[in-house]
Formats: sequence, structure tokens, C-alpha cells
Amino acid sequence: MKTIKIDIWSDIVCPFCFIGKKKLEKAISKLQLSDQVEIEWHSFQLDPDFPKGEAIPSSTYLAQRKNFPIEQINAIQQQLTETAKAYGIDFQFDKALSFNTLEVHRLWQWSKTLGKSSELKQALMEAYFTEGIDLSKEENVLQVVEKCGLDKLEAQTILKSNQFSAEVDEDIYHASQIGIRGVPFFVLDNQFAISGAQDDSVFENALLKLI
Repeated sequence: MKTIKIDIWSDIVCPFCFIGKKKLEKAISKLQLSDQVEIEWHSFQLDPDFPKGEAIPSSTYLAQRKNFPIEQINAIQQQLTETAKAYGIDFQFDKALSFNTLEVHRLWQWSKTLGKSSELKQALMEAYFTEGIDLSKEENVLQVVEKCGLDKLEAQTILKSNQFSAEVDEDIYHASQIGIRGVPFFVLDNQFAISGAQDDSVFENALLKLI
């Protein structure tokens, strides 16, 4: 049985990454390919210059960064909320707090070595988008880590060091080398690339070509 390798670049604070993740999972499930697909998550930071240790409401941050009226941001978020419901995602943008994602990416890289990257990815996105947890605070991040069955003390040790920074940098560098400028970005078996949270059929058709 052929194994299909899927590389995915994404960021924790990207709503399209969350929707794209669910779209891909839906396609894999529909085509009954769970046993044939190997997913590797890669780090990408949408805003590496965001001040570390700080958090501000997502809507306020986006209005400032994109220079859009807050009403326009709210309208976009409302549309995303409706779209996401079909994929079991409960976006609560009014609770979401933007932050610098580097530290959680380092923990995410660590979780890859333990075979828990998908679980931590899901938990962090739910914490950010649904629960409104301030992930700029170490204690909150460690609680999410613990919920995934990962060692809290080991995670704390990593956060107090620079471990797994090189892995994050390598992923971001690789993304730049292959022309990735936004996320989510999916590379299927080094043959097909999907940029963004495309229509369900795009994911299904790409997978079908690889079976």
C-alpha cells in the first residue's frame, strides 16, 4: 500500500490553517486513506516581529496590521465563523488574543519527536480560537501541553532554553526557498501543492491522483 507524504506549513493563529487542516482531514477520511497518509507539520510565523510576552485582541491587531476598519475585520471573521462550523470548528474571534507564536512553535517541534504534533497542533488552535486562552503566558501554554499528555516539566525546560529554535528556523527557511509566502501551504508527495483552505474537492482530487 502506497504511503502519501503530506507536508504542511501553518501558524497557530491562522484561521485558514485551522479550516484547511479540517478540510484535508475530511478528504482523507472520505477517501479512507487514514492508513496511507503521513502528515508532517512545519512551522511558519505570520508575524515574527510581534512583541514577545504580549497579547492583544485579534480584531484590534488585524485592524492595525492590515489597516482595515474594525467593521471590515469583524465581517470577515463572521464569515469565517460560519464557514468553520461545517468542519466542527467553533471560532470565537472576540476571545482570541494575538501573540508571538515562536515559543509554541518550539514546543510543537518538540512534540514532533514524540509523535504528538497533530494532537498539540489541534489543542493549541482550540485554545487560541475557541477558548480565548492567552498563549503569550508560559503557564497557559504548559496547561495545553499537559492536556495532550506531554511532560509539562520537560516543556518548561525547553521554553527556558533555545531548544528547537533551529528546527523552527529551518522550516521557515525551507518555506522561503520553495516560494511559500502565506499559509496554510500543503505539499503532497512532492508532486502537488495546495495554497490556502481551498474547496474540499481540491484536496480530494489531489489525493486521488496519488493513490
